[in-house]
Amino acid sequence: MRVITGTAKGRQLVAPKGLSVRPTTDKVREAIFSMVVADGMRRSEEWQETGGFPFRRVLDLYAGTGALGIEALSRGSEHADFVESSQRACAAIRTNLQRTGLGDRAAIHTGRVETVVSTFRSPYDLILLDPPYNDPDTLVVLEAIGSSALVTEGTLVVLEHGRPLAVPADAGTLHLARTRFHGTTAVSLYAC
Repeated sequence: MRVITGTAKGRQLVAPKGLSVRPTTDKVREAIFSMVVADGMRRSEEWQETGGFPFRRVLDLYAGTGALGIEALSRGSEHADFVESSQRACAAIRTNLQRTGLGDRAAIHTGRVETVVSTFRSPYDLILLDPPYNDPDTLVVLEAIGSSALVTEGTLVVLEHGRPLAVPADAGTLHLARTRFHGTTAVSLYAC
C-alpha cells in the first residue's frame, strides 16, 4: 500500500497487524480520487484557474490506515481530521503521517465515528467514509452527516461500501452523483 501521487508519492504505508482492518486498495483509492478530481474540476473555478486541489479541509472517517486522508493531503489539502475507534489503527495512522511528512497538517481523533463527529462544528470540503462493509449504521451515519454542519455547498462525500448495500439517492442535503463498482467494492459520490 502506497501513496499514489502528490508530495508523498510512492511512500509506503503500514497497516495495523492483527486487526480486521480492510485497507482501501491502491486501485480503488485511485478510482476514488479520479471521481473526486473529475467532480472538483467541474465545480471549482479555483481548480480550473490554478489547477490546485480544491479540497482544503478533509475528514477521513473509519480511517483505518489513514490512506484516504493521506492521499488528499499529498495532493494538496491543507488539513485532514482522521477519526478511528481502534487505538492500534490510530497508531498506524500516526506512523503513516510521520513517514509521509504530513503530520503537521493532520489531527487524529480516537473514538466511535458517531460520537466524535457530533463534536465537530465546521464544514469540510471532502468527507471520506470507509466503514466496515457489514456495519449496520453506515446509512445512519451518512444521513447524520448530510443533515449536519459538516457539509455545505460544494462539499463532496465519498462512501466506500460493499456492492450489495443499497445507498439512498438523498441523505439530508446530500445528493447521490454516481456510484462506481470495482469487484465487490462500490464507491458512491455524494454532493451537497
